[in-house]
Amino acid sequence: MAAFEVSNRTSNTPVAVEGPYGPVRLKWHKLRTHLAEAPFKRSNLALGWQLGASLEVDILATADDRLAVLHDPTLGPSTTGRGRVPRMPIASMRGLFHRGANGAPDHDAPVLSLAELVAPLQRLPRAPSANLQLDLKLLEGHTLADSAVADAAAAVAGLADAIVVGSHHLEDARRLVAAIPGARLGYDPMLAVSRQPGLRDPQRLLRHIERRRKGVNIAYLRFDAIIAAETQGFPLVARLLDLGIETDAWTVNPGWDISDASLRTLVEAKVRQITTDAPTELFRLIRAL
Repeated sequence: MAAFEVSNRTSNTPVAVEGPYGPVRLKWHKLRTHLAEAPFKRSNLALGWQLGASLEVDILATADDRLAVLHDPTLGPSTTGRGRVPRMPIASMRGLFHRGANGAPDHDAPVLSLAELVAPLQRLPRAPSANLQLDLKLLEGHTLADSAVADAAAAVAGLADAIVVGSHHLEDARRLVAAIPGARLGYDPMLAVSRQPGLRDPQRLLRHIERRRKGVNIAYLRFDAIIAAETQGFPLVARLLDLGIETDAWTVNPGWDISDASLRTLVEAKVRQITTDAPTELFRLIRAL
């Protein structure tokens, strides 16, 4: 077994927590299992795949239309490199590493193409509940080139039933899903909300999602938007469930802005998934409610 694969399959890192309406998945944001570590660690991908976790990686198109696993359009300061990703070929990023919270590069978290990151999954056993969300990032005014769509499809060939494509950019995400038969589609409307303040009204937000719901399996909503809707007495998450759309609440980490009351509101609202950089800590907080 390669060094970055899982040697201890009895890991205590949780993948879900029991809520009042059944299990709530704890999605490992950027593949993190705790907040201070570097994103996109290969060992965490392998671990979560075998434990049955919901996993998330961000993907960005490079100058040569390859999909790189990166969150930001610039390499610095979150990696050991410099430069704007859309202007660089994937080969120019070899030898770069993502940094942890302390700024140190993590050699378990190299900057990789999507194909390179997921290649080990082809030979690892997958727990039935494991899934991998590809969070598609696009620059303002850009669309995904057909060659980049083909690159993503080739990267995850054979893994399609475990793939979820999510994005603010729904039509480009639809194109990716169409190229990966069996993959599921997610929509994050929060960019639209930032551009159209009227969508902060939960009833208008529901109508916005409903008009775009064809093929959408999951909605990614900021946790405070869900709490605001519940506080106003509008069951946004439950209404989405009526449409066949589950809700992922993002990004929920222990800290001053997350209270017991906030967590209770989220799980009682029937969210099916919570995105977090600290699944173990969040598991304990929810269990203690």
